[in-house]
Amino acid sequence: MESIRLATLAALAPLLLSAPACSRDGRPARLDLPADGGVATPAPDPSLRFITSLSTLRREPTEQARVKVEGAKTPQPNSLAALHRGERVALLEPRGDWARVRASDGAEGWVRGAALAPPDSVQEGTLLVVAWAFDRPDLLAVNAKRKLDPGTLLFIRKTRDLFTEVDAGSGPNVWVLTDRVSTRPGDVEAAKLVEKARFLARGNRPEEARDVLALLRARSPDSPLVAVLAAELGEATPDGGAPEGAPAPR
Repeated sequence: MESIRLATLAALAPLLLSAPACSRDGRPARLDLPADGGVATPAPDPSLRFITSLSTLRREPTEQARVKVEGAKTPQPNSLAALHRGERVALLEPRGDWARVRASDGAEGWVRGAALAPPDSVQEGTLLVVAWAFDRPDLLAVNAKRKLDPGTLLFIRKTRDLFTEVDAGSGPNVWVLTDRVSTRPGDVEAAKLVEKARFLARGNRPEEARDVLALLRARSPDSPLVAVLAAELGEATPDGGAPEGAPAPR
């Protein structure tokens, strides 16, 4: 009988070792899994690129306004679409100063290669409050002439001590205090909608900008950027003042 019992235990050992442990009250105990949950991280798409500055997707790699198109009797507009900062495209073919890319909707065309960045060279971020710009990572290097508005979409280059170097979309890279930067996906998503609304407002398309504000409210109702954008588009806060952290009217 003892030999039978030992044989049975030997057969069951692999199953017992693979089963989740249980606590004394019968509930499953915490499993000792790898830090990443045991799920392999998919390899990044080597063709993925970020658009780092507002760019025009063109039929041909030239700045000409109109180009010849096969089958068309007259030259056609060279512009296919506007690609905004933060959009992602697939790099298909580099050619000198230009690059052929595929946009998220499948449209293919040409953009300036300088407007592209591989995902391993940047990290997206934003600001939820006004942030001072610094010329160098030192408090004495504060640039009194430049501040960054909340909702600015940032491409983070590197951090050093209290500071983070960012590409803020205009002018050279600057440094900001790291505690002002948010990389939370929800905040970055909200910042992208803010950037789009500001683009529309600058183009004298206020109704479309307010439509984007409505989308921001629906997707991120608790984001402080809702009040910031609402103030910029002329909506007063309940107390009639500007929301905390909002930039001064221009």
